[in-house]
Amino acid sequence: MVLLAMRTRLCTTYLALLLILHLPSSLAFTSPNNRLKNNHHYHAPTVVPSIANYPGVSSSRGKYNAMTSHLYSEVKEKEETTKDETTSSTKTVQDEMVDAPASLVFYDDVLEADGVVCARGVCVLSFDDDDELAMGTEGSEDQSLVDRFLNSYIGPRALLAGASILYGTNFPLGAIMNDSLPPSAATSARMVMASLALSPFLFKLNPKFSGTAMLCGCFTALGYTTQSLSLVDTSPAKVAFLGAATVIVCPTLEFLVNKKPMGLRDAPQIWLAATLCLLGVGVLELYDPSGTSGAAFDQIRFGDVLAILQAVGFGTSFFITERMMRGQPDQALPITAVQVSVTSLICLIWCISDGWIGTPGSESYGLPQLFLDGDIRTAALAVAWTGLITTALNRFVETTALGRVSSAEASVILATEPLWAALFAALILSENFGLNDYVGGALIVLACLANALKPSDFEPFLGSANVEEEN
Repeated sequence: MVLLAMRTRLCTTYLALLLILHLPSSLAFTSPNNRLKNNHHYHAPTVVPSIANYPGVSSSRGKYNAMTSHLYSEVKEKEETTKDETTSSTKTVQDEMVDAPASLVFYDDVLEADGVVCARGVCVLSFDDDDELAMGTEGSEDQSLVDRFLNSYIGPRALLAGASILYGTNFPLGAIMNDSLPPSAATSARMVMASLALSPFLFKLNPKFSGTAMLCGCFTALGYTTQSLSLVDTSPAKVAFLGAATVIVCPTLEFLVNKKPMGLRDAPQIWLAATLCLLGVGVLELYDPSGTSGAAFDQIRFGDVLAILQAVGFGTSFFITERMMRGQPDQALPITAVQVSVTSLICLIWCISDGWIGTPGSESYGLPQLFLDGDIRTAALAVAWTGLITTALNRFVETTALGRVSSAEASVILATEPLWAALFAALILSENFGLNDYVGGALIVLACLANALKPSDFEPFLGSANVEEEN
């Protein structure tokens, strides 16, 4: 009963906090007048002030503002031309490429080059060569050791590689937690610790993002809950590899929601990544090198289906998060704080509905009793590690390092996560791998790497799309 009361107070606290954050956004997201302001001639004025308020950016901010102002003038000119060609001077036509304001009219290549770096559902302002030069002129002897590390070539790349390695520990440690705790208790304790660690950033959230961030948190919760459940009867390595199917989910949502062109010449890297990913999933799920499982579909477990659903949850969360952060990239950590808080709340509801609260021995499944029971000390340490290190601290490290490398390079580094998960599963759990694991896993990792390519990389094979259109 004490545990139930503690969790009830926690639930009430989160509901009140999230309700306060959501109320100011109701006008921004539901008011017809504000929806009209999501027209093309309001895009640049909305984005530029948010970028200008981002601390610690000089030349990148100027280039971003110049770029958005140029785009704004072009769209405005298109609107005026449309007005002149119509019989009514008050009639305007919505620009088709500005149907999704948060995606910044699909000028992703321009933004990644001169303003915003995005990878794995996180967007931050980039630091270009001019920024590094300006930092260097201030005197390297005045810089702290941390600044020197971050401004070096190795520093940010080492941080991203470390983040990928730490992410890989989630899967074997998740299996360890499930051995001693109900999946709902393990995931709930992990998310409570992560949300407490990130709680200071909650109050820095732009109110206009609160509603969308809460929706995003629901999909994040879907990813974490299905990941935890899939680890009950599916190997951690396979869960990690199947979770990398986000490489298909995100482009699919861009096509369905943003109406972004996804033809073979428009996005050949997406088609290559999707093909490799589907082949990898097929090898993992349908090929049995021992030949003892009978029919191919007989070896598919319910946990495998949940692992695919994990990719849907995380992929949708990445998609929504990038839409928000492209317009205001300084909101990475506040949005993350809302996501884990909503996930914590949903996991609390999961614990209540799971039925273990009030049963004999369940008093050790909650916080802080979890760390006082010596019989589940290993699981408690795994909860602390995954909550404080791989969920909270890792996101902070990721956002710190991401702005100092390109999106493609960051995506390649972070794509190694399933490989680290497989390695830790072998080291910690002595997990054995078959030929299907090696081949299927390699194909999925190659799919993640292929997704970091650009359409221009395929011109020697497919030719230029612009040339085809001119002919």
